[in-house]
This record gives sequence, structure tokens and C-alpha cells, in this order.
Amino acid sequence: MAGGMVCFLEAENEEKLLEFYEKKNGFKRFDVRETEREQGHKLVQFLKVL
Repeated sequence: MAGGMVCFLEAENEEKLLEFYEKKNGFKRFDVRETEREQGHKLVQFLKVL
């Protein structure tokens, strides 16, 4: 058996945020989700195995 934890987060699609999570903190981008409230507003989804 193996155990582990996964951290999931969503961030605005802004270059500084994407760089912060991907390059400086090791998160991996896996999907993009459009919000239900605002048309065209997208959130980038990230995962990191801890």
C-alpha cells in the first residue's frame, strides 16, 4: 500500500500567478475551467502531490 496527499487549486489565468504556482512551487497544470457566473472567465486548475 502507498499513501499520499494531493493539493488541488484553481487560479486566475494571469501570467504572474501561473509562474508562481508552476515554476516556483512545483504545481502541474491539468485543466482549465470556465466559471458559471461570468462568460469567458477561466480558471486554471493545478495539482501537486505532497
